[in-house]
Amino acid sequence: MRPILLPDPPSLSTGVPEIFEQGGPQNVVRRAVVIGNGFPGSENQSIGLARALGLAENHLLYRVTRPKGGIHEWLHWLPVGFHKYLDFILRHLYLYSRLMLRSKQTKYISSENSGNVGLSSILEADVNKIVTMARETYEKDGPLVVIACGRDTVSIASSIRRLASENVFVVQIQHPRSHLNRFDMVITPRHDYYPLTPEAQEQVPRFMRCWITPREPPQGHVVLTTGALHGIDYATLRKSASAWHDEFAALPKPLVVVNIGWPRRNCRYGADLAKQLTDALLSVLGSCGSVRIALSYKTPEKVSRVIFKELGDNPKVYIWNGQEPNPYMGHLAWGDAFVVTPDSVSLISEACSTGKPVYVIGGDHCKWKIADFHKSLRERGVVRPFTGFEDMSESWSYPPLSDTAEAAMRVRSALAARGWSLRS
Repeated sequence: MRPILLPDPPSLSTGVPEIFEQGGPQNVVRRAVVIGNGFPGSENQSIGLARALGLAENHLLYRVTRPKGGIHEWLHWLPVGFHKYLDFILRHLYLYSRLMLRSKQTKYISSENSGNVGLSSILEADVNKIVTMARETYEKDGPLVVIACGRDTVSIASSIRRLASENVFVVQIQHPRSHLNRFDMVITPRHDYYPLTPEAQEQVPRFMRCWITPREPPQGHVVLTTGALHGIDYATLRKSASAWHDEFAALPKPLVVVNIGWPRRNCRYGADLAKQLTDALLSVLGSCGSVRIALSYKTPEKVSRVIFKELGDNPKVYIWNGQEPNPYMGHLAWGDAFVVTPDSVSLISEACSTGKPVYVIGGDHCKWKIADFHKSLRERGVVRPFTGFEDMSESWSYPPLSDTAEAAMRVRSALAARGWSLRS
């Protein structure tokens, strides 16, 4: 395996005993609270930032949950608080109607997690409990860094800052689509500001522009990244290379890893892209030692069906069946080149953190800000289109994306400006 040239994470320790820190131990940040929404793509960004701040072993994960099942699958566009209130009313109306009709039939909805998140180790995000903890433990344990990501976490994170601003530093990852001054820092990809570009303005009718966010340029406390935050760095790749050595070390080189996501609103595709991908892979197979394909649990059946039909019996190709353990980290550590579908900013960002060749197939299926994201990576020489004419044994590199480490440095600077310091 070629060496992975990634910068070491910045040192977190000042070497100064805590008692001598300026301002005393109350100004030393030792812990974090992560507000999640149940989606790995969002929660991994928050946990990745906590890790880059040296708080991986000292954070609590809280989760904002929504009612699920039945009609609730169509109500995720509602604000999470109103959605829960509506569920409360509907459930009581349903119980009342059952009492009145004495019916044992269940025709309403299944609220799978309206009362329980399903994971005992993950706490329900409760503003009052988190605020109380931040206030009551401040003298002994110092301030809290609160890290949140995703639309459903916005109201929770902003309320925590409003009620405990002297005890917390609140970081919101991804643009919250609301007043940015409700947070101490906002970390968001640069392409989230694509709507402000002249190219985007030409695509939006003038009467609709007031509804498109963001509407103002980034403020001073907004940190712009190239891609998504994550927990992939030199140390995690080195650890994963060791953990997966027995499975990957003997594979013929070069090892080409293919990561397949699923269609999104601004990046739609189907069996046509799957056929384009398999045709291109068959064309380059001669220059590959081995190919490992990983499909997401959300990959449509019409896409996976084409993949298995065209490549399932090829001796050079292994298709992961979704069973644990998930080889994703092994793929990142041992892969010599990556082919990724265009839909997932996170998958592409993590592959680009390795410094190894990354090819994107189907970028022309994307529009709006996702297309802008691909364009920025191509201009930096980080990714190339996958056409089927590549020599996969060719090695090329680039400065790896280090958005998480850079964002962590901005958090440290903001904390220092407040008179606080980070300790691992």
